[in-house]
Amino acid sequence: MENKKKKSDITDYMKWRGDIPFSASPFNEIDALIFCQLSYADISRIAGSGFSGGKRLSEIAAAFETAPDADERRDLGVLLDPRTSDLLVDAGKSARFGGAVVRAFVDEYDEKRGEQFSAVTFSLDGEGTFVAFRGTDDTIVGWKEDFNLAFMESVPAQDSALRYLSRAMAETEGTVRVGGHSKGGNLAIYSAAHLPEMEKARIAEIFNFDGPGFRESDLASEEFASIKEKIRSFFPQFSIVGMLFHHFGGYSVVESDEKFIMQHNPFSWAAGPHSFVRKNSLDEGSEVFFRGFNRWFAALSENQRKQFVETLFGVIESSGAKTNTELSKDAIKNAATIVRSFSALDPEIRDESARLIRAFVKIISSEAGTSILQLLPPIRT
Repeated sequence: MENKKKKSDITDYMKWRGDIPFSASPFNEIDALIFCQLSYADISRIAGSGFSGGKRLSEIAAAFETAPDADERRDLGVLLDPRTSDLLVDAGKSARFGGAVVRAFVDEYDEKRGEQFSAVTFSLDGEGTFVAFRGTDDTIVGWKEDFNLAFMESVPAQDSALRYLSRAMAETEGTVRVGGHSKGGNLAIYSAAHLPEMEKARIAEIFNFDGPGFRESDLASEEFASIKEKIRSFFPQFSIVGMLFHHFGGYSVVESDEKFIMQHNPFSWAAGPHSFVRKNSLDEGSEVFFRGFNRWFAALSENQRKQFVETLFGVIESSGAKTNTELSKDAIKNAATIVRSFSALDPEIRDESARLIRAFVKIISSEAGTSILQLLPPIRT
């Protein structure tokens, strides 16, 4: 059996560089990912929602660690790494991150509007401001909103992100960086692209960590073209989420010690003392998925995209689950409910949905050369 040494990650970076302030070693890409990952931490009722005042991250982390409901706060659901809470505590105790002032933490969930949105602003000593947008959380609504990107001109979280960033620009001075992981990366790019030109000038960098892209027509617009040079996108070597839709070129590929979709987890990304460990290119399976998905997507009408998403999430919501954790707790029962719900659909809608799925599998398989199973990385023992 091969013993594979785990690569160093952001927790190791915290040990190596946590005692070095920004005044001694300037802000870098790994710092950006750490702040983006901290946006997933449950600091509701600990951090304030306004831009005035604020608390240092050291205070936030201490209050989080000693909160009566600390164990509940650490549980972020089945899809989010529980080490996020440890990262918050360690960052709060570090010289590099502990002095950052945490402002304007918002966490919004609206099932009726189909919105899941959260953001937080960090004021850094000598390094300006960092605005972090949270990615998709454990909620079914959050995942449906991601899929709604397929047919909506803008989803509610994008509109909220633009309002939030506009407010952050008005309430702060100096250099601003903005970023996010997963959907948060998409929100960072979208909100920065739609700022007035005078405010865009203050944006130094836009960090996208494996976030889904945009329609080609969006990227061709003046709004997006005006921020193209400020975008720094990072994808793990086997990216799935980040390969949805289209991006500007010039992204970086990061080594990961996980497999397949689990590479979306930032704790699996290889980190050095100053930057991520790079790969020359995406794995072949990721390239196949990108080409295949976008071929399939381009062939669908807007109405087909909308109907497919509504059908997919309609059958998922038939289980009664509000989160992925709830969905997985009684997986067999929920799966049976979902199958029954799909079978009970209007035959025309059901058959069209099945046809679209078969078309997707066929296109991906043709891109892979033989079978969709070629997407999967080799299993090592």
